[in-house]
Amino acid sequence: MKFKTTTLYAAMFTAMVGIVGCSSGGGNNTDTTAAANVTGKITGFGSVYVDGVEFETNGTDIIIDGVPATEADLRVGMLVNLIGSDNGTNGNAVSISFEDEVEGVVTRTEAGGGLQVMGLTITTDGTTHLDDLVDTNADGIVDISDLELGDKVEISGYPDGNGGVHATYIEFEGAYDSNSVDNEIEVKGTVTNLTATTFDIGSMTVDFSGADMSEAGTLVGGEYVEVKAETAPDAVTGILTATKVELEDGGEYGVDGDEGEELEVEGMISEITDTTITVNGQTFDIPAGINVSGFAVGDLVDLDIEIVGGVATIHEIEDESHDDDHIGKIEVEAVVDATDTTVGSSSITLGGITIAVDPAKVVMIDYSATANHIINLGDIVAGTDRVEVEAIPNAAGDGYIAISIEREASSDDTSVDTYVELEGPVTVTNDGVTTTYSLAGIVLDLNSVNAFVINEGTNTLGEIADGYEMSVKIEAGLITKVEVDIPEV
Repeated sequence: MKFKTTTLYAAMFTAMVGIVGCSSGGGNNTDTTAAANVTGKITGFGSVYVDGVEFETNGTDIIIDGVPATEADLRVGMLVNLIGSDNGTNGNAVSISFEDEVEGVVTRTEAGGGLQVMGLTITTDGTTHLDDLVDTNADGIVDISDLELGDKVEISGYPDGNGGVHATYIEFEGAYDSNSVDNEIEVKGTVTNLTATTFDIGSMTVDFSGADMSEAGTLVGGEYVEVKAETAPDAVTGILTATKVELEDGGEYGVDGDEGEELEVEGMISEITDTTITVNGQTFDIPAGINVSGFAVGDLVDLDIEIVGGVATIHEIEDESHDDDHIGKIEVEAVVDATDTTVGSSSITLGGITIAVDPAKVVMIDYSATANHIINLGDIVAGTDRVEVEAIPNAAGDGYIAISIEREASSDDTSVDTYVELEGPVTVTNDGVTTTYSLAGIVLDLNSVNAFVINEGTNTLGEIADGYEMSVKIEAGLITKVEVDIPEV
C-alpha cells in the first residue's frame, strides 16, 4: 500500500519492541538504537538536527536535488529525508537528501507575507526560515513581504491539502531571467482537470502539448508529477508551458508501507471528523479513545500512525504548533507525585512541577507494557509510574501545559528509577549579592556541583547565562549532573 509522504514528516520503523519515535526528541528508552528513515525539518546544526534529534554526519552522503553536496549546503527549515539510526535523542546519518517542493516565479504577493508561486498558494509563519533574502537589486529585500512579481524562489514545506504549501524554507534566487543558464523552473503537484493538452496543478494551468512525456507516460488524472519549464507562466493567461513532465514517486504521493510498520507524519490538517483526519492529502482513521475535538483545519500536527490490517490508523496526535523550538519549552521525567483528573482543570505533578493537561490536545502513550497502548490521565498511578512530560508555558505565563506525556518502561531495579531529569531554559537572577539559578520555577543549588558539561566540554558555573538550555539530573534531592547548551552565534 502507498502512504503519501514526499513532503510529509515521516519516520518508518521496523516493528521492534522499545523503539521510540525516531524523529522526535522524546522516548521511552534513549539507550535503544533503532533504524531511522526520517523525513523531517532541519532544526539546527552542530552535526544535523532533524526535528530536534541530533545526527552525527561523519561520512554521510548528502544529496540536494539529485546532486552530491556537503553539509554546508543544507539549511535550517529544509525538509530532508535521512537514513541512519537513532535512539530518540541522537544518532548517526548514513544519507541525507533534499528536494524542493517548488522552484519557480512569484506570480502574486499578498499582505502578511503570503505568496503565489507557479500557481501554488504559499503560506508562511514565524517559523518559516528565510535564506539569501538579500538586497541584490537595490530592491530592499529583507523579508518575505519584500518579494516581488517575477522573483525566483525555492520553496520547501508541507502541502496544505488544497493545492498549496505551508513553507518551512524559502530561498530567494534573484529576479527570474529566462536567458540565464539557470532558468529552469519546477513545480510538483497532483494532476487535475486533465484535457488532451492541459492539466491543472493547484490554480495554475499547465500546457503539456509540446512537453517531453517520456517519463510520465499517458496521464489519466490524479498522478503526482513534477513539471519543468524554461519560461515563466504567461503574464496574461497564467498558463505554464511545460518542457518536461515526470511522474514523481511513481505518480503516487507517497512511499511503500508494510503491515506492522509505523510512521510519524507531520503536516497540516485539511479535513477532520470524529473518525478520520486528513493531513498532507492523506486520510487516516481515528480509533476510539483519541479525542480530536481540540484540533481544526489548518492546525500543524504530528501523528504517530500504525498500519494494521492494511489500514493506516493514528495512535497519537500532538499539536506541532508547539514544536521543539517553542520558547520556554521544558521536559520533565520522574515518578509521578500526583494527578488531578477534574474536568477543566486536569493536571499532573512530577519533580515538584504541576503541569496542566488538556485531554483534547495530548494523547498519553504507555511504553511500560504494550507498545503504542493509549492511556488516559486516570490510568497513571501516582507514586509508582514514571513518566516523561513535554510542556510549554501557558498563555497566561503562570504555569505550563503538557504537549506530550509518555509512561516509561521501568527497570528491574526500581531504586534506579527514582531520579528526576529536568530540561529547559535556565533563569539567572542576581540581587546584587546572590546569583540564583532556576528551571521551571525550581530553584537549583548549583554551588555544590563541581563540574558542568557545557557544549560537551567541562566548564564552570560562571559561564551559565539567562536563557541557556540546561539539563539537570537530581538524585535523592541532590543535583548530580548538569549539562548546558550555549547557543551558537
